[in-house]
Amino acid sequence: MKPDNNPLSTYGLVAGVVGQVGCMILLVILGTLLLGMALDEAFGTRPIFLFIMLLVSIPISSAAIFFYTRYKAKQLHGTAGKKEEDISE
Repeated sequence: MKPDNNPLSTYGLVAGVVGQVGCMILLVILGTLLLGMALDEAFGTRPIFLFIMLLVSIPISSAAIFFYTRYKAKQLHGTAGKKEEDISE
């Protein structure tokens, strides 16, 4: 089996990971935004919890990006190693 050296497949994979990371960031921000609004409504404080939760979303998003991209890189590296083993056999 020949290795897949097509740059389009690599770019497609990278584009997919970037899209997933973008969606993950959007979900984290929307989740913390809604939670902050709900807490403000429950406690009668208007913008305090909203701003706190938006500030909390920054490290959460950063950690999510770091761990997800590290997971995908390990997954890609493992797949590349298997392809090289298949070629050498």
